[in-house]
Amino acid sequence: MSTDIKTIKQEIKYFLLINFGLIAFISIFLFISASSLDSSKLIHNFSVMFMYIPAFSVIVVLKKFSNCEFTSNVEQFLRVFAIFTLVRIVTSIVDVFVFKSTFISSLIDTFISLYLVVLILSKGSEFKVLNLCLTKNLKKVIFVVLIFFLVTIGRSYVGAILDGSSTVSMKVDFLAIVKSFIINFCFGFNLFFGEEFGWRYFLQPRLQKLYGKRPGVLILGFIWGIWHLPLCFTLYNPKTPVYGVIHQVAFCMLLGVFFGYAYMKTENVWAPILIHLVNNGIIMLDESYESVITIDSILIGVVANAIFFLPFLFAKEYKSNNVEESSTLDL
Repeated sequence: MSTDIKTIKQEIKYFLLINFGLIAFISIFLFISASSLDSSKLIHNFSVMFMYIPAFSVIVVLKKFSNCEFTSNVEQFLRVFAIFTLVRIVTSIVDVFVFKSTFISSLIDTFISLYLVVLILSKGSEFKVLNLCLTKNLKKVIFVVLIFFLVTIGRSYVGAILDGSSTVSMKVDFLAIVKSFIINFCFGFNLFFGEEFGWRYFLQPRLQKLYGKRPGVLILGFIWGIWHLPLCFTLYNPKTPVYGVIHQVAFCMLLGVFFGYAYMKTENVWAPILIHLVNNGIIMLDESYESVITIDSILIGVVANAIFFLPFLFAKEYKSNNVEESSTLDL
């Protein structure tokens, strides 16, 4: 990452323009698909498509604006991901108007995930330049993933208590979680890489350079949360979209504290990738998940998440605060 403040600001500007510009464009077709009959599969397909966009935006910035050069295997990895992001955008749109099915898009997701996983694991040392070598600080990576799993269980218990449940019960189906983890690792790596390469590898250190470690990670959490806005209106909370957006932003800001801590502690993008994978897997297995958001559920969520995630703001990884006095985000 460049240490020049002007360059950092330009990189952030280009990243946000490309990222949110593509999301706005894709959302046109997302809302069209939401108005059709039996739209749930098409909407979910777009939510998967969204996950490609942050990493694609980073690749464009690094290659076209920052002129970064990498080894042939890393270049191949980035090029393949970028090309298939564009292909995936096209197929998602075609699915809405022609096929009315997500079969082709799903095949692309499966192929590209397996291809990238094999490439990155077989050429691991070359990917240190992107903080994508799995063996880098592997013990720390495993540690933060386990901590997140335990924190998630504790958060669920506290949430149930705050919700006024007379009996707090939580069945943890470890077999289902492990199965979900393996499937997502093999067939969904591209998606979780797509988000975390954008949010944690690229945007987090740049925002922290401008604002300091704690404010930077909170600003990132807000950006990450508002990025989900079209999905709140169509997939997550279509009956209460405004509350859904507020809930999503608050959740991402607090969850982002732990993600930021995990990335700084491990200096490895695999840490937030695996944590994101675990988080989404648990959410999909949670039968109590409510799509209708209320003020009460927002408050309960904020309190429960704050109890378990905010303390990580005081971890030693957040203590050194390097901020350029004259730096402001002039986008």
